[in-house]
Parts: sequence; structure tokens; C-alpha cells
Amino acid sequence: MTNNDRDRKKTNRPGNVKTSDPAVTAAFVSRRGVILAALITAVVGLVSAVLVALINTSAQPAKGADDRSTPSTPSSQSATGTQHQENKPAEAVPEQVKLDADTAFDLDKPGATAASATGPNGDMDLHFDGSNLSSNRSGLFYYYGTEQEAATQCPKIVSEGKGPVPGPEVIFAGGQHCLRTSQGTAGWLSVNDVKIAANSGYIVLNYKLFR
Repeated sequence: MTNNDRDRKKTNRPGNVKTSDPAVTAAFVSRRGVILAALITAVVGLVSAVLVALINTSAQPAKGADDRSTPSTPSSQSATGTQHQENKPAEAVPEQVKLDADTAFDLDKPGATAASATGPNGDMDLHFDGSNLSSNRSGLFYYYGTEQEAATQCPKIVSEGKGPVPGPEVIFAGGQHCLRTSQGTAGWLSVNDVKIAANSGYIVLNYKLFR
């Protein structure tokens, strides 16, 4: 055997021949495609999740803004305000009396009515003669405040004897006075209506006593 024959045999051995199998190549390419597709899918999913999270975060208002826009009122404060309103006393409605000409009235007697009299004598605190109003024991005092202020002002004016009316008082609608009854109780009165006439005159008084 010649050297050429030996070389030819070596060249023709199956193990030394490099062949390319199409099936193997296709399988390798397919695996690479699957892996690449999986990676692309994962990246796209991650990016989508991040975008959704960012959109949701920007759409929600900040907690501080919510707290500022909807301030809450403490329940204890509301309860205190309600209790204060419930405990506040209602404003007393003045009592009313009508005096015809030559009649008098006892303010200290609940439910009393005007009675015929020649003047403010004994228990009769006020007398109307058809033109003027007179008080028992100089019990009328000038007053220029409001009805609401009278509860504190009239007792002070009466106790200090400020501005006493010296005699019979000419009365006009809307006029006000502080007063002291025959029993020493401080009060307030206002002229609601009046008609000046010797025989047919009358006066309607609103009054409160501060016992």
C-alpha cells in the first residue's frame, strides 16, 4: 500500500468528515428564537407594569391635599356647641298691661288688672290719668338702652337712683323707663301704644321684672 492509498483512507474515514445536519441546525435556531421571544415578552411586561404604576400614582391626589381640602371638625367641639345652644336661656317675653284713663296697676301682683284709682297709692305702682304716667314713690327712671340690656342696666340704675323721673311723665309710643315697684323690685317698661285723651285715653305697656 502506498502512501497515497493510506492518505486516501484517512481522508475517507467517517469520523473525519464534518457534515452539517439541517435538523440539528433548525432545532438550535428554534431554541434561540424561543428564548429571545421569552426575554422580549418579559421586558415588555415589566415596562407595562411600571407605566401603569406611574399613571396610577399621578392620578391619585396627595394625602396632604385631601386633608387640607376636607377639614374635619372635632366631634367634641360640635357637642360643646350644641350643648351651649341647648343651655342658653330663651329671651323672656315681656308681660303687657293696658291702663285706661284714671286707672292704676300693681306690677308685683301676678295676673293683676288695672283698677280705677286717683293716683299711684299703696300697692298701685303705675297710674295713668289720660295724659301722663305716674309712679309710686318716684319709682320711674330714665332709660335709653335696649330691651336686652335692661336686664343688667335697670337693676343698676334703680339701685344707684340714677335719673329719677321727678313727677308725672308725658308718655309717647316707644318710650322706655326703668322702674322700682312698691316692693322694691327692679323692672323695665316700654310704651307699646298710647292715646292721649282726658276721658277716653289709654296706654298699653310692655314690662319685665328682674327678681
